[in-house]
Amino acid sequence: MNTAFYVFMKLLPKNAASRAFGTITRLRLPLFSKVARNLFCSYYKLNMAESEFPLSHYANIGELFIRRLKPGARPIAESEVVSPVDGVLSQTATFDKNQELIQAKGKTYTLKDLLRNPEMAARFEGGAFATIYLAPFNYHRIHSPVKGQVLDASYCPGTLWPVNVGSVERVEGLFCINERLTSHIRMDDGSEVLVVKVGATNVGRIGVSYTQDLLTNAGKLPTDTKRFDWVPKEPVFVEKGGELGRFEMGSTVILVVDKKIRERHPDLFKNRVGQTVKMGEAL
Repeated sequence: MNTAFYVFMKLLPKNAASRAFGTITRLRLPLFSKVARNLFCSYYKLNMAESEFPLSHYANIGELFIRRLKPGARPIAESEVVSPVDGVLSQTATFDKNQELIQAKGKTYTLKDLLRNPEMAARFEGGAFATIYLAPFNYHRIHSPVKGQVLDASYCPGTLWPVNVGSVERVEGLFCINERLTSHIRMDDGSEVLVVKVGATNVGRIGVSYTQDLLTNAGKLPTDTKRFDWVPKEPVFVEKGGELGRFEMGSTVILVVDKKIRERHPDLFKNRVGQTVKMGEAL
C-alpha cells in the first residue's frame, strides 16, 4: 500500500462506501447487473466449472459472489480440523503467555483485543491460530472446520480497511479495528474452536447460516457497542465441512483452536503457511 493510497483510505468513509458498494452488487437491473456480473467473472477468472449453477443463473455480482459449489467439489478430509475456506494461509503460531497473534512481520495483536473478550481469550491460552486470506476470485462460503456445536457468536463493530498484503503490513492492529463476526464451536470432547470472520473494504455483509439475526451492514446489529453477543435459543450443531456463513466480497478468516487440539496435533497449520488451501482440506 503506497502512501497516497493509505492516506486516501484513511480519509475515505470506508463503512459507508462499502455499504454502498454492497448495495450496487445486489441490484437487479436487467442490463447493468448482467454486464457487471460478466465483467467481474472475466476479470477475476472465476472457476464456474465447479459452481452449482452456470454464470447465467446469477442475477448480479452479489449472487455470483456467494455462489455455492457443486456437490462433491470440495471433498472433506478425514483429519480432525479442516480448512473453513478457500484462500491463502498467511500466518500461524502457537499462543505464548501474552496470547499474541502475528499480523505481519514486526506487527502483532492479542486475542483479547481481537475478541474484545478477555474471558473468552483466556479459554484459548496455549492454543494456536491460522490466518486465511480470501481473494475476490475465491469461493466465499465459510464452513465449519470441525464437527461440533455452535455455543455462541459475537459481533464486534469496526471500520473496514482493506485486508490485502499492503494493509496488513501497514495498518496497526488491522484485524482488531475492522468489524468481525465470530462463531464459537465446541467439539464432542470439549475442545473449542473460534472462526473469526473479519470484514474488509467493499465487504457488503457478513452472515452466518445458523441464524438470520447475525448479518452485518443490514441494520440488524448494534454499532454503538463494543461487542454484541448472541446465544442460540435451541442447540445448533454443525458437521465438519458444513456451511457456517458467507462473505459478500473478499476478506479474511482467523481460525483459533484451543490447547487440547494443539497438543493432539502439534504440527497443525505449520506445513501450510504461505500455501493456497481449499475448504475441506486437512490443515
